[in-house]
Amino acid sequence: MAKKITMSDIAAAAGVSQSTVSLVLNGSTSVKIAEATKRKVLETAESLGYKNKKVAHALGRPKKIALVINGLTSYDPFIDAINAAREEAWSNDYILVTFNYSHDEVLASKIESEINGGDYAGLVYASSMTRELEQQRVTTSLPTVLLNCTNEEHTETTSILPADMIGAYKAVSHLTTQGYRRIAMLSGESWMLASKQRADGYRQALIDADIIPNSEYLVDANWSLKEAHQQTLALLNMEQPPEAIFCGSDYMAMGCYQAIAELGLKIPHDVAVVGYDNQQIASESFPALTSVELPYSDMGKLAIESLMALIEGQPLLSNKRKVEGELIVRTSSTKTKKVGM
Repeated sequence: MAKKITMSDIAAAAGVSQSTVSLVLNGSTSVKIAEATKRKVLETAESLGYKNKKVAHALGRPKKIALVINGLTSYDPFIDAINAAREEAWSNDYILVTFNYSHDEVLASKIESEINGGDYAGLVYASSMTRELEQQRVTTSLPTVLLNCTNEEHTETTSILPADMIGAYKAVSHLTTQGYRRIAMLSGESWMLASKQRADGYRQALIDADIIPNSEYLVDANWSLKEAHQQTLALLNMEQPPEAIFCGSDYMAMGCYQAIAELGLKIPHDVAVVGYDNQQIASESFPALTSVELPYSDMGKLAIESLMALIEGQPLLSNKRKVEGELIVRTSSTKTKKVGM
């Protein structure tokens, strides 16, 4: 645990008395103190990591962080990441200012001018969908962290991403350890980073369980409930239908549920189902859906922690940081009969 910096520490480092430090940090005007001494105390306090709003204010340091995101809606689960980022920024005495530009190039240009011309200390550039950026619409020379996205043309930029491959691996391993062998996956659009990584995790979990992945069991449902419904019907009408289905999102899992019910089958007695995202619908569905949680809150917090380190000139161990989500086991994937016969 880091040692708490005291006024005594600041006094020793600055070569002044503790009473002088107290007067400067508390903004007292009862005793006249030379401006050079004030400046030395304030800069020493800041360099030691002393947490005090008055220090940054007196030094004229910017106390705002910009968060730019494209197309966020009020009901988007990614709101959790922004709320966590806001709380973490505030705990560091910064205000998080959020800009949502929805593919408007004129607005993006105005936002860029505002950030570069205002008293901002850094930028968090975010995406509500995990993706590889084709272009970063708002750029700055300020310290920058990418949240839920990555830019392969600028790998030096720190990015915070969900560990989707690990999450999918956990989900499928949960099924294989119960004895399930014929496991299908309803994937999202194949070009998307989240889809690719979740499919990779699915395949790796099968391989590690000595199961040869069957390409016919990995189908693209385009993140669509309707497509998931149709693909599930097709899977379950195969000569050797899957015993379990891993859905790349909870939303697709609802389409899967509908198809299973239409065929007169029961979850998990006839078919086990696992989702991804752990949205509210997962716990409210019947039977309750096992799902991998997207760690948005942890990601938002880590984005600000990483940005704080960059602002303070501290090196980061890795430019690409991945956050694992927890597998929440519920009724939909609990083995109720002997499988693999």
